[in-house]
Amino acid sequence: MNFRCAFLMFLALGAGSLPAQQASPQPVPIDTILLRPNIWEATAQELEPNLKELRFEWTSSNHDIARSAVSGLAFQKQSLNEAVISFVNGKLAEVRLLYFDRGDSGTLPEEQFRARLTEITGTLTALTGRQPTDRGRDALGAVKAEGRIWETDRTRYLLEWSVTKESRVKMIPFRGEFIRLAVRPKPSERALGAPTAVTSRDMVKSFVGPDHVERRGDGDVRLKDVPMVDQGEKGYCVVASVERVMRYYGVSVDQHELAQIANSDAARGTSMDAMLASLKRLTARLGVRVRLLYEWDARDFLKTIDGYNRAAKRGKLAPELDPGRMVDMDSCFAQMRPEIFKEVRMKNAADFGKFKREVQRSIDQGVPLLWFVRLGLVKEKEIPQAAGGHTRIIIGYNPTTDEVLYSDPWGKGHEEKRMQSDDAWTITGGLSSLQPIS
Repeated sequence: MNFRCAFLMFLALGAGSLPAQQASPQPVPIDTILLRPNIWEATAQELEPNLKELRFEWTSSNHDIARSAVSGLAFQKQSLNEAVISFVNGKLAEVRLLYFDRGDSGTLPEEQFRARLTEITGTLTALTGRQPTDRGRDALGAVKAEGRIWETDRTRYLLEWSVTKESRVKMIPFRGEFIRLAVRPKPSERALGAPTAVTSRDMVKSFVGPDHVERRGDGDVRLKDVPMVDQGEKGYCVVASVERVMRYYGVSVDQHELAQIANSDAARGTSMDAMLASLKRLTARLGVRVRLLYEWDARDFLKTIDGYNRAAKRGKLAPELDPGRMVDMDSCFAQMRPEIFKEVRMKNAADFGKFKREVQRSIDQGVPLLWFVRLGLVKEKEIPQAAGGHTRIIIGYNPTTDEVLYSDPWGKGHEEKRMQSDDAWTITGGLSSLQPIS
């Protein structure tokens, strides 16, 4: 691996994970919600006791999406990694169950993956009393997941799964990616992945960015409806952030599909290069154009080290840094005095000015920005990751207070935050946009 690749993998990208939830002492069945009478008439208020019992947490302040990843969560005695419940106009609209995903479960041999799929299929067949219909591969999805559908009088169950197939020529082993279930009222078909005439590209093409821009009296200019996606306990900040942007445009993809196409690693995160390259290959299908607006590369890093050492030596403020032949950047950042690092970064006035202009231009057009940062270089309150590479979304700016408005894929409480522009520039390692194709 060359130095630039090593640098980008390190910087980008979100290998930090969230603290694990406390283990549950016994199985926690979600059947109490899914199998209740008149389930699709249930309101969030009516389900509140069940949600509390199953340790669901709202992922946004709108209280329209709740998520649980409590240990022991299960449906019909089949264990789950997570469950996400969505409400529309106050009523239950969808329940998405994740039986298996590589990020949370690790790898499974092919025979175990197929056996798990067979067990889940049998369970759903017994539950519904119906034989499934083979939907085949979803030609409109990011990874063309395969699917089976069960229908009862009022409910439709869509089981989807995806794998990376073994290729001896390319030396790629079999890899199970995910097994998930979407449960919705029977009349609603599109969100279940059933083929429709409306493609992802059509959805993005109909998107009108300026309609989503809100200008507040206090000077804030912000995007008002970027959905929240919680990355969970994995280093999936990159793919969770991309999912948020795509859902903002109206495209139904999830972080597990994106993790498959970008070859994400639950512990080490996702390479920025890999994610952007993968999206470029899907431009025609998803309807977005990838634009790399700024990249702090290996050469910039070494120049910064030189500048840091000059400043540290001149003021005798800190020991000089020796990155070494292998360029141990974790070690370098751990030794840096944040105030000296910021001083060196702020000397690049031209790039700082360009950064601010790109933020304002994109937000004015209704386009959120993928913001690749290095945590730990400026003080931030109440964040679950203290240091390392991370990806967040820039959703606004305030020219009066000279602030950047941003959001992290960490669930409720992280929908909208703000930071002074000079601090934002100090921690910036990259800036990209997914621009809708008109």
